[in-house]
Amino acid sequence: MANLRQDVHLLRNLVTFQAASRAENFTKAATDLGVSRVAVSRQIAELEQALGRKLFSRNHRKVALTRHGEVFAKDINPALDAITKALTRQRANASDTRLSVTVTSAFATYWLMPRLIDFGAKHPDIEVNLLVSDRYIDLEAEGIDVAVRYSPDELEIAGWSPLVQEIIFPVYSPRYKAATALQNEEDLLQERLLFLAGKYRAEARWEHWFSERGHNPPEERSGISVNTYNNMLQAAIEGQGIALAGHPLVDTFLADGTLISMDGISPLRREVYYLYWRPDHENARIFSAWIESQFIAL
Repeated sequence: MANLRQDVHLLRNLVTFQAASRAENFTKAATDLGVSRVAVSRQIAELEQALGRKLFSRNHRKVALTRHGEVFAKDINPALDAITKALTRQRANASDTRLSVTVTSAFATYWLMPRLIDFGAKHPDIEVNLLVSDRYIDLEAEGIDVAVRYSPDELEIAGWSPLVQEIIFPVYSPRYKAATALQNEEDLLQERLLFLAGKYRAEARWEHWFSERGHNPPEERSGISVNTYNNMLQAAIEGQGIALAGHPLVDTFLADGTLISMDGISPLRREVYYLYWRPDHENARIFSAWIESQFIAL
């Protein structure tokens, strides 16, 4: 180790020697290394002086390894190749510990974030980089390793698999001051409902829910209109009204009593959440398996 410390300053010279020994031309070696020919010649001369041996015979247009140079190249070149491969592997492994995961804002807020502590405890070496987006993004262009997406259509694209089907039903907070006994669908017509406005599909709205059950839906002005799912659910948690939500996003709130569902009202089945993970990424497989295990445990 002491000798290695003494010679560590020659590492740059060794890299130059490897390039020159393979090219048998200082000019080409300089091009490969991105330095000048003079720099290559100087570094080779420094190495020869440190070793006390001539490694190259210089001709006018070409250089050639001497006998000592050939022996030295057989020892040094494979060793430098091994170092290069080791560094490459370590960089790849370091990159593989970071996962780029994309989910919708609602899935991130109400399902994934409360559970990430469990994944972190089981896999402390895997760093999760969360990209929250409600738009469909180009997974390859964005470098995404794992994705969860909600789709009304069956995703038959390679790499995607169904994760869980959403079911929705009326939910409210224990703090909500009900006007009725909340025992049936007719009671809901007299309550303050939280209406989801904006870009959401019709199946997520009260109008569709009541129509499916043969009732005329109440007007939005009779309740509270919000433009995002997150705001709607937060309003329900604060007791401001009754929301149309459900599995899997409100499972934790139902389990701890933050929200209550109405007994005797059948849920409405909606679309499916799909899961994607990059097949050549081991930690993506681990993270996806963890997500799937959370639903199996329910």
